[in-house]
Amino acid sequence: MVTPGITIRDRLRVLLPTDPGNYYRQRDVLPPDLLERLGQARITITNYHSFLLREKGEAARLTKSILNRGDSSPFQENPDQMVRRVCRDLAGKKNIIVINDEAHHCYWRKADAEDETLSPEERAEAKRREEGARVWSSGLLAVQKKLGVRGVYDLSATPFFLSGSGYPEGTLFPWVVSDFSLIDAIESGIVKIPRVPVADDSMSGETPTYRNI
Repeated sequence: MVTPGITIRDRLRVLLPTDPGNYYRQRDVLPPDLLERLGQARITITNYHSFLLREKGEAARLTKSILNRGDSSPFQENPDQMVRRVCRDLAGKKNIIVINDEAHHCYWRKADAEDETLSPEERAEAKRREEGARVWSSGLLAVQKKLGVRGVYDLSATPFFLSGSGYPEGTLFPWVVSDFSLIDAIESGIVKIPRVPVADDSMSGETPTYRNI
């Protein structure tokens, strides 16, 4: 399972069958026989930043600059080494299942997109999002190449393209297959009750109006 940050990563420890406060027991999600089988699963929860290739070895900056040649560096992990580090708890298992949490963060800008009219702040934010998305997606491609991926499941409360993505803002991801409504999520205690405007009769056109509220 891949998350957009360490805070969410730590919160999702409740999905580890070995965690004392795991939701499977706490919320009586599974019958005992399936709970025992779930305990046999190997689960790794990480944030996408772990896909960044780390420096290895110690050497002076001048030494590194002399020895670095071409696209690869002897002082930096290669993608295979990164995958071994991130997925070491999977004990070399192949054809794994990937779950992306907050998955709207892990997709690159549309390659042939036309330039959008964005403010400097919006453009800087879009660039930051794209840099993170490249790390996330490239990391998953490295996992696919090294271990194989059986399937990828995206989870998001906002499964649509954001501004600066090259797609019309608010366009749903075309691969959405299941929708758990906000009302159901509130009644299940998954999310807090949001405070929203009670009326809005100023809509015009066919697209939503986005406001900073």
